[in-house]
Formats: sequence, C-alpha cells, structure tokens
Amino acid sequence: MDKGRFKKLNKYHVIFLVQNIMIGIGLLTLPKDISNVGNNQWIVPFLLGVIANISIFPIVYIGRKFPNDPFFIVIEKLWGKILGTIVHLLIIFYGILQVGNVIHSYLRLVQTVALPNYTVSFMSIALYIPLVTIVLGGIKSIARFCMFSFFFTAWMMIFTKWAFQAGHWVNVIPTWEVSLLEWGKSIHYGFEAFFGFGILAFFFPYIMDQKRAFLHASIGIWIVVIIYVIISLASVVYFSEWQLTNLLFPLLNLFQAVKLPFIERVEVFGTSLWAFLILSTSAAYLWISKKGFDAIFSKNKNRTWHLYAVAFLSWILFNGPIPFQIQLLLFYEWNIFYGYFMLAIPYLLMITYLLKNIMDKSSRKGGFTS
Repeated sequence: MDKGRFKKLNKYHVIFLVQNIMIGIGLLTLPKDISNVGNNQWIVPFLLGVIANISIFPIVYIGRKFPNDPFFIVIEKLWGKILGTIVHLLIIFYGILQVGNVIHSYLRLVQTVALPNYTVSFMSIALYIPLVTIVLGGIKSIARFCMFSFFFTAWMMIFTKWAFQAGHWVNVIPTWEVSLLEWGKSIHYGFEAFFGFGILAFFFPYIMDQKRAFLHASIGIWIVVIIYVIISLASVVYFSEWQLTNLLFPLLNLFQAVKLPFIERVEVFGTSLWAFLILSTSAAYLWISKKGFDAIFSKNKNRTWHLYAVAFLSWILFNGPIPFQIQLLLFYEWNIFYGYFMLAIPYLLMITYLLKNIMDKSSRKGGFTS
C-alpha cells in the first residue's frame, strides 16, 4: 500500500476522482433511467447537478472541521464507538456491493456484446487483477488512473456526432406535458448515476488544498453534467420515446449509428474502452471498503490482506452460491437506497456536530453563571 505523505491529492486529482467515480456504469443506462420525462430528459442532468453540488457542502463542512481525520474516525468521534462501528459495517457492505454491482453489470454487457462464449467468472478474474493492483497504490494511484481514464475515453463523445446528424432536433424542444410525479421518478432513478461524488468524504483528509475542495469537486460534478447532457440530447434526437424507455443500454445503440470504414462494430470498441471507467469507479469503492476493514480490525492501520478480503467478498457476490433473485435485490432494487443512506451520513454528522457545539456552549455558559 501507499505509505507516502498524508496530504497527497492536488486539485486535478480531486476533480478527476469525483468526475470518474460518478460516471462508471451509470452513463450506459442514463437515458433509460430518466425516460419517465420523455424528450424532456436532457434537462434532468442539470437538476441532478444542482442537487449533487448542494450535497457536497456537508461533506466539505465536516472535512474542514476534522481536516486530518479519516472519515471513519470522524464517525466514531461524533457518534461513539458502538454506533460508529455499525455505520462502518454498513459503509463496508455498500462499498463491496458497489464493486460487485459495477463489475457484474459491465461483465454482463461485455458478454452480450463482445464475448458471448466466455463465462463471467473467467472475465471477472481478468478484471480483478488490475483492479486490485490499482488499489494497492492507495488513493493517489486511483486518482492518477482516473485522470488517465478520462483522457483515454472522453474523446468517444465524438461518436455522438452521427446521432446528432441523423436525428430530429425538434425533439429537443421541451414540451412540459410531464407530471411532477414523472419528474420526481426521473430525478430519483437518475440520481444513482451521480452517487460517486459522496466518496469525497473519504479522501478529503488527503487533499492538499482543502479550502478549495468545494470548488474542485464542483468542477468534477459539472464535467459529468455536461457529458450526461450531451448523451441525453443525442438520445432524445436519435431515439423515439419507445426506444428511450425500452433500450437497456442506449449509449451502445448510439454507437451503432457510427459508420467508420476502419471499425466494423464501434459498440464493441467502445465497450472495451469502457473498462477503464469501470476500473476507476470500482477501485474507489474497493479502497473505501478496505479502509473500513482497517478501521474495524486494525485501528486504522494499513493491512494489505484487508484489500484481498474485500475484493474476494465483492467477487463472491456475483460468482458465489447466491440465488439470482437475491442478486437482483442487492444490485438493482436496493442499491439506490444504500446510496441515499451514504449521502445522508454527512448531513447527519453535520447536524450532530452543530448540536454538540450548541450543547457545549450552553454548558460552558451554565458553568460560568454558577
């Protein structure tokens, strides 16, 4: 594991950590997830971006109050040993679940599009080897890989040009005929594609310029918003409303519109490159789970075997003897609610901190009065 200096993340690391962790697998299904609002869906990423930007305030607030303490220690300081340990276990479970979910979803996609004759187990082993190697280098290694992944894959946005050329631009005009309930559903299901910004709470102590962390994290969020808006616009222009609702991976169908003389199937090429984004996202969640193991079993001291343990547990989730119905519940039905719980933790910690401060001030005033 990385044993370098504690403050090791510069502004570029922060921007691309937030940005790359958020994209992961969510971009592949985003147009379907927010299809409740029909052709108005390109507006939804803007709304979600505002919500995400507001949600990093409590993360930065708590981080500034405990600038050198890992998030797991902050939880114990504010909520005590017993409740803190329970929350640690929930965070570990969420991290392991996210790794399994991201890897499993991607491997299903690869198996369908590119490698139908290979089993998920074989492909997962091939993916876990670089995943564990990245996490062994620590948070700075993950940040560097996120930067590399962004510049290695961002150029694929050029492929939306074919969809924009062949599509119907009149579909972009907002119609506003959708009910508030449908807007709420789109925001609810679409927000899962934004959950990754919450990991800022865990790498905040490693940031060099903590005073500007809010700005740098916001830049990362709005890079994602721009990408999501472009994909949503391309989907609205190119697909019918029925296709927006029923296509499982709309982004791959957008790639199918690309016609290049030197690449026969662009969707296979795009799916292969997507492995870099998958590794970025899953590496961050694996690192969180490993840090959770460190907090519970070794008093926040680095133990390499903890990484192998959480990696194996995440692998077992989709390769072990777990019934398929349970996997559906864990990966697809309940996953979004775990994400909301994770985002609620900084809010609850901020409220706890403020209440403790008020109580401490009241007790001091009472002592002076007596």
